[in-house]
Amino acid sequence: MRRPGDAVMELSRLGFRFRLDGTAVKVRFEGKRPPDPEAVSPLLDLVRHHKEDVRYFLKSYCPRCGGVATCPDYEGRPLCLTCDWPVLVELYPGLKVKH
Repeated sequence: MRRPGDAVMELSRLGFRFRLDGTAVKVRFEGKRPPDPEAVSPLLDLVRHHKEDVRYFLKSYCPRCGGVATCPDYEGRPLCLTCDWPVLVELYPGLKVKH
């Protein structure tokens, strides 16, 4: 059986976009080609049946790179350790590697 986080990553790869709106998980398709309903339906069912796990996963998932490691900015918004590294180093100078 697949895990909810795996379903989110696969759906994201297929063109679906996820976001949290309070406690609600919002899903929108932004892909170029319509997905195969037989492939997508079980994944969406898994997301629907495990909303709490999906909410937890989305708190640290980066839809840009697929990474799952984040660090908060000063306002508590998650920044991806890969995509937002220059911003994080600026916010937290101690993260910079010293040679």
